[in-house]
Amino acid sequence: MLAARRLELQWRGNDPAMITEAAARELREELSEIAAVEGCAGCECLLGVAAQALADLRRLPGDEARDAEADVGRLLAAGGQAPHGCLECDPCLPVEPYRRFRAALAAAGAGPSGGAASGAAPDDMGDARTEAALGGCSGCTCPGCG
Repeated sequence: MLAARRLELQWRGNDPAMITEAAARELREELSEIAAVEGCAGCECLLGVAAQALADLRRLPGDEARDAEADVGRLLAAGGQAPHGCLECDPCLPVEPYRRFRAALAAAGAGPSGGAASGAAPDDMGDARTEAALGGCSGCTCPGCG
């Protein structure tokens, strides 16, 4: 929750580039912390969120987005070594950081296309992986996903 508060404070009065950079940094840090949690590194929930985050990060400008892209790519590669189904954690740890990231992009006017605001809501990404990340992993019934 501290990361969420820091990101919220950075939204106020900052230009869109600063918001985008802060959002990428926060997402990278939080997903890295989650990947270090026993059982999370190969979880389909984390891997689904990371895959969509990687696609989002590739559309963003800036050095922080490139650093986050590299870190999330490594996280995906490591998790892909021993992937497993959802463990039904409550809460599902990667969901909230990704929601905050998407909300920050919307606040900055950087929609899913990476340019000007696309009009998509932070939870409307039009991709099955993000639906899994935000609305439930495929076949998952954990309280964080289902």
